[in-house]
Amino acid sequence: MPAADGWPRLEWMDVAVGSDIHRVVFSGVPVDATRSVRARMEWLSGPGDGLRRLLIEPPYGFPAFCVDLITPAVHPDAQAGFIIMEVMGYPFFSGSNTMATACALIETGRIPRETDDGVQCVRLEAPGGRVDAHVTLKAGRVVSVDVEGDETFVHRANASIELPETGTIGYDLVWSGGHYVMVDADALGLAPEHAGDADALALAARMIEAVQADFDLKHPVLGDVGLPRFLHWMWPEREETPGAWVAIGGTYGHPGVLWGCPTGTGTVARLARLSRQGRATVGATLRNTSPSGTMFEGEIVSEGMVGDCRSIRTRVRGEPRLVGAITLDLPPTSPLVADLSLQWLSR
Repeated sequence: MPAADGWPRLEWMDVAVGSDIHRVVFSGVPVDATRSVRARMEWLSGPGDGLRRLLIEPPYGFPAFCVDLITPAVHPDAQAGFIIMEVMGYPFFSGSNTMATACALIETGRIPRETDDGVQCVRLEAPGGRVDAHVTLKAGRVVSVDVEGDETFVHRANASIELPETGTIGYDLVWSGGHYVMVDADALGLAPEHAGDADALALAARMIEAVQADFDLKHPVLGDVGLPRFLHWMWPEREETPGAWVAIGGTYGHPGVLWGCPTGTGTVARLARLSRQGRATVGATLRNTSPSGTMFEGEIVSEGMVGDCRSIRTRVRGEPRLVGAITLDLPPTSPLVADLSLQWLSR
């Protein structure tokens, strides 16, 4: 079906990171290039939020899908900007979404390939700032991506909430592109194989809502970054050799999603927690495996400060793979246009 006059054709590439689909949108979405990438994100999160819903809800999507909208960069050192959309909203940064975006840009030639066998740095701009993706290629195809991202830090340690059905639950709050509620899953009797069950999803939702109820923290640099909407279930970590940690961890996005991969930001949030506890320093690694068996590996590359909080910078690695290219001609007469307030796409 041809696109209607004045109505854009949406084009995107689906990329799997672990078992999670990331939709890298290349064209069809008008943006105000005079605004910062963060300001474009903030507009989309309000009047433009129907686009996110169109791409991650039925009939075209699924709540566990992620969306990465390619948009012109503002930062002079960035080759492209991207805006992240998920079930929980609009993260300032994401490891798996950065991996998917870099993979799609290289594989489709939108960023020219500089090597067939080696590592190429793709310089991107997320709403939270600049991020580098080190893309490893073999025989001209992407095989892995290492992401250097946002500074990560424990924003509130040894906190707790009270749930009527459960009692006192302890958690740490970590900034890692979004605020993460870090929870000891064993302490609640939750096994990895049940983290995606309805009862576990409902418990995670109650915990997130309890943390949100009196939340008043602001990022020392970014300011108001919204409420916590991520929860990372942690099962006990162990140190296989000095500085080399392994663990199982599962990331919940509010409402109702347990992702198949452990997420890059969940992985480095756990490294930040180990760092604050004095158990990990520069050079330490964490091999974090999700309940479904997908593994990311993170490494602490430097330490610093964000405001009054000790922070770390990290690299985290995953293996994105192209799934397929998709074109959507959404007719302006579709009920979805009105239901999702998508008339702005035709401007």
